[in-house]
Amino acid sequence: MGQIRDQLQNLTAAEIIPSQLSSAGGKVFVSSNAIRAQNDLQAVVQFWRDVHAPTYGLPIPSTGDSESVQDTEAVFVDLLIPDKNETLYLNAMSVTNGDPINNADIEVKIGDALFAKLTLAGLASTVLIGSGDLAASSVYITAGQSLSFNQNGAGANTVVLTVSYSKSVQG
Repeated sequence: MGQIRDQLQNLTAAEIIPSQLSSAGGKVFVSSNAIRAQNDLQAVVQFWRDVHAPTYGLPIPSTGDSESVQDTEAVFVDLLIPDKNETLYLNAMSVTNGDPINNADIEVKIGDALFAKLTLAGLASTVLIGSGDLAASSVYITAGQSLSFNQNGAGANTVVLTVSYSKSVQG
C-alpha cells in the first residue's frame, strides 16, 4: 500500500506538483489486485487537491485581488503572471484612456494570443470582461501565460488596464 506514498515521502503537500502525482500514479494498474494502490493514490490526490485546488477549479475563497497597470506606450506591459502550478480566474477587466484629447489603440494579450484589440476615445473606459458590448465571459490563465497590454496614440501613462481575479488553483 505504501508504494505511492514512498515515492512522495520527502515532500509536503505544498511542494507536490501534478507531474509528480502523475509519475507516482502512472505505475498503478487497473486490475483488481491493485485496488489498495488505487485507493492510496486517490487519497494522495485528494490530499493534494485540498491544498492546491480546494474548490475543484472554482475561485478559492479569500484569494481575490485586483491589479492595475499604466502603459508607457507602444511596449507590451505585463499585468499578471501566474506562479508555477497556479491558475488565475479573471472575472472582470476594464481599460480606461485618461488622455483628454487622443484616442488609444489598445491591444490586450494572453500569452502570445491577442485577446482584445480596440480604439478607445480620450477620457473613455470600456469593459473587456464583465458586462458591456465587448465583454467576454470569465477567463482562466495559468503558469506559462501572462496578461499584458499596450497602447499607441494616447500619452504615456494615461491608459490603464485593470483586472479583478482570484486563484482557482494555487501553487
